[in-house]
Parts: sequence; C-alpha cells; structure tokens
Amino acid sequence: MSAQPVNPTASPAAWNQARNAFSKSILVDTSLNSLTQNLDVPPWPITTKDETPSAYIDLTYPEAVAALAAKGMPPTQLGALITILNETLAFDEPFGEMMDDLVSPAAEIVDGDSPLIKNLAKLELPESYPLNLTALSEATIQLCQSEKVETLGEFVAFAGRLSQAVIVGGDFRELLNGISHKDEETLAKFLPSRPGSKGFYLREAIALCTKTLTPAVRQAILSGPGNTPPELRSRVSRVIAQFPAQHTALVTSLTQGVPLSHWTAGLADDQLEKLVIALIQPHMPATAAPVHTQEPKKSFWGRLFGGA
Repeated sequence: MSAQPVNPTASPAAWNQARNAFSKSILVDTSLNSLTQNLDVPPWPITTKDETPSAYIDLTYPEAVAALAAKGMPPTQLGALITILNETLAFDEPFGEMMDDLVSPAAEIVDGDSPLIKNLAKLELPESYPLNLTALSEATIQLCQSEKVETLGEFVAFAGRLSQAVIVGGDFRELLNGISHKDEETLAKFLPSRPGSKGFYLREAIALCTKTLTPAVRQAILSGPGNTPPELRSRVSRVIAQFPAQHTALVTSLTQGVPLSHWTAGLADDQLEKLVIALIQPHMPATAAPVHTQEPKKSFWGRLFGGA
C-alpha cells in the first residue's frame, strides 16, 4: 500500500470527509502510533494508547487543530491525521468485503491441503497459537479479531482464501510472506520461533512481549518487579500458559542450581536478557537458583597476574 502525500493545508472539507468515513471503522479506538505501523507514513508523535482516532473524529476542524496544538503539534499534523485515517480505511475495508463473500467464518474452515498450512506443519509452528501473543501490530490483531481470526492457523486459513484483488500490507503481508517462503528470519520478527530450529519457544515468546516497550517502561521493569505494567504481567502469564512443558523444565533447571542468565544467554542482547529475566522471575519458585552466576572473588595477586 502506498501512502498518500500529507496535505499541509488540510481543508475542513477533507477533515470532515475523513472523520465521518472513519467513524464506523473497527479501528477507531486503536492507537494512532499502532496504525502507522501498517502504513508508509511517519510514526505519530504521541505513542500513548489513548492517542486514538476517537480522540479527534468527533471534533470540528477548528477543534481538531486546537486539540493538536494543546499537545504541542502544529496545524499541519491534521494533514498527517487525515492521511492515516484514509490509508487505514483503504487497508481495513477489503477485509470486511471479503468476509461477506465467505460462506463460513475462518475459524470453521482450515484447508489441510493449503501450502501455507503445510508450511506451518513443516516448521512445527502450532496453529492454535493466539495472534494476540505475537508481535503483530495492535491494528492488525484487532482487524483479524473483528473477523474472528484469532489464532495462527486461522490467520493462515483466512489469508489463503483472500481474493487476489484484495491488497493487504504492513505486518499482515510481511508475516504471510514469511510463512509462504518459510523465511525463518522474518517469522522470528513476529513469532516466538528461532531461525534454524522448529517450533515455538517460551524464551522468545517473552522476548516478543518487550518489542514495543518504550525506554521508560523498560527501565521501570528493570528497577523492580512491582513496576511491570499490569497488562504486561497478564500477557506474560498467558504466554507461560502456552508453554507448560518448557516452563516446567525451566523450573526444574533452576531448582538444580542453573541460573536464569544461562537460559536467556541465547538472546545475545544484554538489556533484552535482563528484561526477560525480570518478566519471568515472578513465575519462578522462591527456592530457585540466583539470577546470575556468581564468580569467585580473586585475590590481589590473582587480579594482578590474571590467576585465581
């Protein structure tokens, strides 16, 4: 999908047309920053979840300009908002039109002969894995949920039946292409998989939970377990419920003296490892091993000559 050019002098008529059209969209309460992730447009300057189309579409042209100004944005930002609304509708509408032509919902039809379904089986990616635990954007997940497409298998089955005339973009297309070509690097961007290995993994699933966190939220999580946002704690709990065997094996490993830092080492990112540890630590038994291995202290002469 190609982006429309931002009109720096958006007219009241253009604004009224865009806001009236978007008022019926299922994405009206989706954050603007999330919507931009599916479009070829700059990110929205404010990234909070309450910064949604619904915060603006009930406002007249002067009221919308004033609301933007109150948040430190220039009047030209209304042109950017109009572009986001119009482009999102162009992405949104084909889904509803396509689903109207289907006899049965995606959840009830899974074509075992589909090349996409076969690729999931070859890679041992579970069809039952929830889309809302992947790294797909909030807008794409909401769009899929509105059509009762809630699992990876339903996503693949639905995508396999889309008309060639239906154009999809953003992370929907990127994940679809990853499955179609068995591109493991692309799949790992959205799914808890590991390039070179089959199946899904608890470690990678928790790492995906951190993908869209702001630096401030990351720092808060690292400062203490009580500072993790409730919705993130809930997501981690739901992730762990998807991997009972791996969670049990991890608990067993910890009680045998292996620190969590050994489990996260494969992520090869020091801050990400610390975040994953901070998120899973509350789900570990209190008697588990320490988070990091403690190296024995060296004597003065040992430090001087590099010995023990």
